[in-house]
Amino acid sequence: MHYIRFCRPPVVEQGRSGHKTLKLVLTITTDLSDKFLCPHEPIQLSIIGAGAPPNPQSGPVPIILTPKIPPTWRAGMRVLKVDVQLPPQPIETVQVRPTSRQLTALITDDISSGTGDGLILPVFADLAPGPTSRVCFRSLRLPGGTATLQVEEEMGESMARHVWDGGLTTASFVANMILGQTAAPNSSSTTTKASLPMLANILQQNDGPLNIMELGCGVGILGLGVARILGVSSQATAEKSTLLMTDLPDAEERTLANIARSADQTACSVMYENLDWEDGKDGVFGPEVTSRAWDLVILSDCTYNDLLPILVKTLSAVRAHSAQHSSPSNTKILLSTKPRHSDEREFFDLMSKDGWSVEEEVKLPLPVLYDEAQTVEVYLFSKS
Repeated sequence: MHYIRFCRPPVVEQGRSGHKTLKLVLTITTDLSDKFLCPHEPIQLSIIGAGAPPNPQSGPVPIILTPKIPPTWRAGMRVLKVDVQLPPQPIETVQVRPTSRQLTALITDDISSGTGDGLILPVFADLAPGPTSRVCFRSLRLPGGTATLQVEEEMGESMARHVWDGGLTTASFVANMILGQTAAPNSSSTTTKASLPMLANILQQNDGPLNIMELGCGVGILGLGVARILGVSSQATAEKSTLLMTDLPDAEERTLANIARSADQTACSVMYENLDWEDGKDGVFGPEVTSRAWDLVILSDCTYNDLLPILVKTLSAVRAHSAQHSSPSNTKILLSTKPRHSDEREFFDLMSKDGWSVEEEVKLPLPVLYDEAQTVEVYLFSKS
């Protein structure tokens, strides 16, 4: 997967003639920003604005802003500067995406189908007046309607506080598994609605509240994706359910912003609490973690560091606290990971030694433009 990124905030300049120009500085990289897209053929980009809707009930009005000579990304590029003449009417949001629909990730099925040669995720930014914001956002349409999943991230090429492949791919997979679309028309997708039937049963239970906690949530793409999916699939279940997102303090600001951004789109109660695994391994948690039994603990892109032993101990400690509210504890773990290093396999050895076993798993294909195909692996663990 590749991502279009704003290297710096979009700038609107007022000319002497009264015309306004939107200045953009873009790049296209992988999720960790460790590789620039190097296409064999130039890739044209489209610039699309969104104006205020004529009435509150209708959606934003799309306005094509692409210059007569479209901005084009070519092999060897690291940055692309684009100047766009703005129309007289106000533009509230700007979107940059590939002109080719085949290359563009617009809906969750584009990603979860695992077909094609690879995709590029568009980027959006609000052009609200006031102080310059270094925040952009990603947006994907969910299956079966007009509902969308939106998540803010920071501009620039840093790997921190960005959407990563594991969480994005897994959120897309879960959306299509629960909401009923698992393959694009005429595609040869290898994933089916029953790929993880136990997980589907957990998320579709209608006999009571569902309590979900996310470890290492980052910007929140997986947790907020699950919350959004629950709200679309079962309003009744979602209204009784809780999602608690946790991470280190430096993730708090962006996570809270994303919770606020999705507040009117998620029917369940969504909260955030700081959690350091150094504390978690010893069973030291905040009041929200210890307030209830957790049906499901989810985590994505968390197995890339030397903290695996304390991560496993934290997971077991959460289960032990859950048992104080509901005995026996039925806490399950949903892990999503895009394998990057062989050392990550240590996580599975540590989980096994601590009594956890894999109940079900699926490998999701992730084609990459002009590079070797990758996979995202999803596992559901339980402990007897």
